Amino acid sequence: MKRVLLFMSLGLLFAGTANAQDPEFTQFYANPLYTNPAFAGTTAGPRFCINFRDQWPSISGTFVTYAASYDQHFDGIGGGIGAQVWYDQAGDGRLSTSSFSGVYSYDLRIKDATRDYFIIKAGLQAGAFQRSLDFDKLHFGDEIDPRKGWLGRVTQERIPKGVETTDFIPDFSAGLLAFTNKYYGGFSVNHIVEPTQSFFGNPNSTLPRKYTVNAGMTITVDNWKRDPSTFISPNILFQQQANFRQVNFGAYFIKNYFVAGLWYRQTRPNSDALMVLIGVKKDAVRIGYSYDLTVSDARAAATGSHEVSLIIELPPMSPKQVRKFKKIPCPGF
Repeated sequence: MKRVLLFMSLGLLFAGTANAQDPEFTQFYANPLYTNPAFAGTTAGPRFCINFRDQWPSISGTFVTYAASYDQHFDGIGGGIGAQVWYDQAGDGRLSTSSFSGVYSYDLRIKDATRDYFIIKAGLQAGAFQRSLDFDKLHFGDEIDPRKGWLGRVTQERIPKGVETTDFIPDFSAGLLAFTNKYYGGFSVNHIVEPTQSFFGNPNSTLPRKYTVNAGMTITVDNWKRDPSTFISPNILFQQQANFRQVNFGAYFIKNYFVAGLWYRQTRPNSDALMVLIGVKKDAVRIGYSYDLTVSDARAAATGSHEVSLIIELPPMSPKQVRKFKKIPCPGF
């Protein structure tokens, strides 16, 4: 019955006026441009990020998201540039979304001392997305018997046959980011114009704006050392999209090349998941793995989710740029 209800929900999502929700990533700092376009250029040299999330592998159907991005700081343009692509597939109906975008961020240096600085970054993101859906794999209410469930009836709904694809739909986002050598925080708005995404040209079927707020700090544990190597970084992330609301809060423990994290996610109105992260960094490469353990009533069917990230952060060509660059102190996972 859960499987049938899933199909019904997916069909109603695009036949009516319901709104979609963006894919989410537990390792939101490992997917910086997706979290906030102002993150573009927060490393001195080129940064390449690859992310994969397998949501609810225990449920029938495929719920996976792939993302890849590049960003870099350039002194000549006073900020950073970036580019991102991501692909999401949800359910047995193979509802999929493909997205690509470009990003520019501008640096405003309020204070620029060597060890004591305050920087504000403003980012703009412009791109487009496309959705597709295999209508032959959807089940509708008139195919279901109230007592016996799905009996293989033929729906009388007037729907397309086979895979239907929308045109590419323009999409815009913006964000702000502020940080010092110890504290950082940001605010972003995705889908500013709330683009229409209906397969049937329904103007009421829009992608609602998503608001994201993140904040954190870095606490040095071994500050008596000349070159500290152990840190604790408490963080919080708040997101709201239409009626969906979530809060992630937790902390990272960083020791040399090793990172561990423990997070809790609360969604309105229910508890959602406990998230565990481990990561390693070696020279220019960072690899992270996280597992979301479901703690809501859905845990009987959806026990948890897996996520993997790979980040390659190369040094800039000019040593002078390394000396001048002020890096945000947030973790990279």
